[in-house]
Amino acid sequence: MSDVTQAQHRIVDARRWLLRLRHLQPLLWFALAWTVLGGVWELSVALGWLDGRILPPPSVTLPYAFSGEASVGFGQQRAGLLASTLLTLSRVTTGLTLGVAAALLLAVLIVEQRWLRRLVLPLVQSLAPIAPVAWVPFTIAVIGIGGPAAVFVVFLAVTTSMTLSLVAALDGMDPQYLKIARNLRTSPWQLWLRVRLPAIAPSALTSLRMAFFGAWMAVLAGEMAGINSGLGYLIIMAQQMYNMPLVMVGVITIGAVGFTVDRVLLLGQRLVAWQS
Repeated sequence: MSDVTQAQHRIVDARRWLLRLRHLQPLLWFALAWTVLGGVWELSVALGWLDGRILPPPSVTLPYAFSGEASVGFGQQRAGLLASTLLTLSRVTTGLTLGVAAALLLAVLIVEQRWLRRLVLPLVQSLAPIAPVAWVPFTIAVIGIGGPAAVFVVFLAVTTSMTLSLVAALDGMDPQYLKIARNLRTSPWQLWLRVRLPAIAPSALTSLRMAFFGAWMAVLAGEMAGINSGLGYLIIMAQQMYNMPLVMVGVITIGAVGFTVDRVLLLGQRLVAWQS
């Protein structure tokens, strides 16, 4: 009888390990994909297929990233990798927060007021296709060079696209939810807080993930195009000084930070969907 019990415990333990491996499978594939890419990159430089001076391999790029020398400029004009990354992230966070708040306000007004839908929605639809980098010259001329200009570019990029997404989500709600809530004499505030906003929360978080990518690209484009600080500026200055290891470190940092923030937002989206 004890042998049977031990065998059952072994089966249960094996199933637990398989379940853990299944949860780790995306991470393992992610690590494998980047390991293969890094290996092919390294081998291509070693065989002379790629110019290591222009595309420094991981054996050069990764040690340089942690050497403490990943910076450009001198004295007070010196810009380091960590400080530039944090500065860009702060701009994205500020512009994204303001843009989402403005988009939510516009979406509520458009849904509630028919005349605003007819007046404001066409303007939003017309402004949404404009690339964020196209706003950079206008922004620099009006606001100047610096952090506020970068935040404003992000704000413009997020507000229009997020407004359209929220309006579409609100228009696509099941009308039965609203009908039942009104039959229960729900007040307008409760209708929004208890019915409409919770109903669109999963799709709103999906839109937020897309808005973050737009904001991340917008601020980097702005920093590269004329806003003289931040991660985008660091990469442009490194390219002008022909510091290609720093250029590659900056590019890798852009991808790593964007991927990390997206995973955090995806986790929040799954939690909201599970609660819904």
